[in-house]
Amino acid sequence: MKDARELFCWTVEQKELVVTLWEMLNRDADADDEAQRRAQRDAQLEVLLNLLTSFFFTTTGDKPFSSGLIHFLIVLGIDSDTNRLRTAKKYSYMLAGVVYCMRVLSVEKLLPSACRDEQTDEDRERFLEHRE
Repeated sequence: MKDARELFCWTVEQKELVVTLWEMLNRDADADDEAQRRAQRDAQLEVLLNLLTSFFFTTTGDKPFSSGLIHFLIVLGIDSDTNRLRTAKKYSYMLAGVVYCMRVLSVEKLLPSACRDEQTDEDRERFLEHRE
């Protein structure tokens, strides 16, 4: 049986973002200056947002199982107690939570809250196009 790390489908961008995030998290986190700590945290959050949304916005064409997100959702659907797939009643609320989080993160990626006051109608139209 293959190791799950071999089966998971990463894009080149996702691998780079994971490595970057890992390195950022391992850097000296105890900076003396509060401003430095805040800047480090903001940079980490930006990379994390880019990583998570890269799973949402990756196209798979006619190979849906080449998506890391699909692999995650499949594993999420396995009940470890029974070694079977979860029933719809025990799985649909999990999927609903994932969908909600994906929507929130997608809005933040496409219409960053820090810049909402400066956004134009063109930015909002671009968001609506991506949303579909």
